[in-house]
Amino acid sequence: MDIGLLLVLVHLVGTIFGVGGATMIEVHLNQALKDSLVSKDESAILALDYKIVRVGLILAILSGFGFLLNFKLEGEVENLYSPVLWAKLLIVIIIAINTLLLQARKISLYWGASFSFVSWWTAAILGMLTLEDVTVGALVGEGFLPIFSSIIIIYLVAVAIGSVVLHLMRTKVTKKII
Repeated sequence: MDIGLLLVLVHLVGTIFGVGGATMIEVHLNQALKDSLVSKDESAILALDYKIVRVGLILAILSGFGFLLNFKLEGEVENLYSPVLWAKLLIVIIIAINTLLLQARKISLYWGASFSFVSWWTAAILGMLTLEDVTVGALVGEGFLPIFSSIIIIYLVAVAIGSVVLHLMRTKVTKKII
């Protein structure tokens, strides 16, 4: 099996676990909060969701480093200058830091959940843009900095919007109907 194909498969599995796990965490957390109590069963399901996301993160990071190394070894260094790639790398670093902060309880669930959910989806979308070699420069101008900055600004706005949407969902779920 070609190393490139192996890296793509591992990266895809990591991304699926990360995006799927982050999505299921939100679904299961909202379900658990309906009665304002998280039961042992609900807690066990959430713990499994968190493990799936962690496995996805580890696979994505390892295969991501594999891609970088493979680009260098295969002489495809032009891929290393992609602003979309570097924006994705920064977002994956944010996912990793957010995971550690959530685990240490150093970030609120309000922001932690938003960063996790939005970051995983953003990284997946950026990965698809990278695979399809979509040009975003036509929208914001050519050059590394305008493209990278635009992606990060849109991402941060998405995190803010995501936090509000997740908060509204939880507020609606936890309201008791009389």
